[in-house]
Amino acid sequence: MANFLIMGMLGILIYNLFKAKEYIANNTFILAIFIKENLAIWLWAFCVIVVATAILYIEPNANAIIRNLSGLDLANTKTGWLLFGAGLCGLFRNVKKKNSTV
Repeated sequence: MANFLIMGMLGILIYNLFKAKEYIANNTFILAIFIKENLAIWLWAFCVIVVATAILYIEPNANAIIRNLSGLDLANTKTGWLLFGAGLCGLFRNVKKKNSTV
């Protein structure tokens, strides 16, 4: 169970590192701003990962529903958790971006 949480957190980290690459390359990266702008996303994604882990711990058969909804096999692969963490950050960003243009 701890391995799944770690892989989910690494997914969050890898997504954000890819998003920050432009700022790092342009020497405009400021850690304080990076943390301030992303903290809510990280907390939300981490909470979803914790809840999903708890659900699968309590009811392993729930993986079939998660697999049908997301295409990720969270019960049997650590890679699924990595992609799940990254995908949650991307999903939150897309919703945030869509709401800011309305």
